[in-house]
This record gives sequence, C-alpha cells and structure tokens, in this order.
Amino acid sequence: MECAPPAAGFLYWVGASTIAYLALRASYSLFRAFQVWCVGNEALVGPRLGEWAVVTGGTDGIGKAYAEELAKRGMKIVLISRSQDKLNQVSNNISKFVHFKPISPK
Repeated sequence: MECAPPAAGFLYWVGASTIAYLALRASYSLFRAFQVWCVGNEALVGPRLGEWAVVTGGTDGIGKAYAEELAKRGMKIVLISRSQDKLNQVSNNISKFVHFKPISPK
C-alpha cells in the first residue's frame, strides 16, 4: 500500500474549493441572466422613481429607445438633442403611441 504525499490532501481541498467557487459564480451569473432577460426589471424603472425623465441624445439609437420605453411606462420625458428637426420627428413618433403633448422651446 502506497502512502500519499502530505501535500495531496491540501491540493485536494484547493481544487475542491476552486471548483465550488466557479460553480457558485456560474450559478449566480445564470440566475442574474434569467432575472434580467426572463423576469425583467420593469418594476424598477418607471414613475415610482419620479415623474420626469431627461433623455439626452434622444433622437437616435439608445437615447431614442430609452425615450420610447420610458414614455410607454408612463413617465413624462424631456428630450434633448442637437437637431431640432430630429427632435420634432421623434417626439411626434412617440406621441403616436403614448398620449403626451410635445412642447418645443420658442
């Protein structure tokens, strides 16, 4: 019968701890992905945070998507953009599916 070296027990526990840590981390990542993509965070963003939302760059890309989503959730939005024409176009598009009155500075 062979005797295991003294470091074998230590290395066993280092390996077991590493595998347990990685398994917990992967489980947490999967849980967060499920929470974000399946359950959603709709309750976290909306009028309970405040009545108004300011969206900069609200005429293109992510800013436009944020403006549309916040308007759908019932928030009053202030759109800020460099181009008045794009701003008018986006505010008119949003007002088609959400009841709000666009106001332009004079």
